[in-house]
Amino acid sequence: MTQNPSGPIGEVCRRGTLLRERQMDWNALLPLEAQDHTWLVDWSGGVLSVLCQSPVWISWLRRNEKNILKQWNSRFPKTPAQQITASVRPWSYRLPPPAKIPKAPYISAAAPEALRAVTDQMPQAIAVALKRLAATLDSLQAEAVASASAKEKGARLSE
Repeated sequence: MTQNPSGPIGEVCRRGTLLRERQMDWNALLPLEAQDHTWLVDWSGGVLSVLCQSPVWISWLRRNEKNILKQWNSRFPKTPAQQITASVRPWSYRLPPPAKIPKAPYISAAAPEALRAVTDQMPQAIAVALKRLAATLDSLQAEAVASASAKEKGARLSE
């Protein structure tokens, strides 16, 4: 992309840049608790349009609307606002349900020891990472053994 794109792509880039700048200004008007849950979408025609993470934040905006508008109007006198319209971010409800997490593949009992054996030949940062990986593999194997023994115990008790 060039420094100054033109046409529809240029307009989208300029709008995105302006929106990013205004989002920082929007966040400056809000307390920390609301900054990660509300996003400014538009500020034209005397209306601030905001997307919220959930209906809880729409209620929060309604309770704090006068104070936010007062701060906005003092900060941006060229684009004053008289009201805030808010809606829940639509894409969060359209996402497919999360897929089931597949079972972990079989891990060789020798894998953690093999990783620990090569750590002496590696730089310090990589050696530390390999040791952590070996510890993770050990814990995964321990969980698999505990799970299998719990199943066996349950099967024996049901007999």
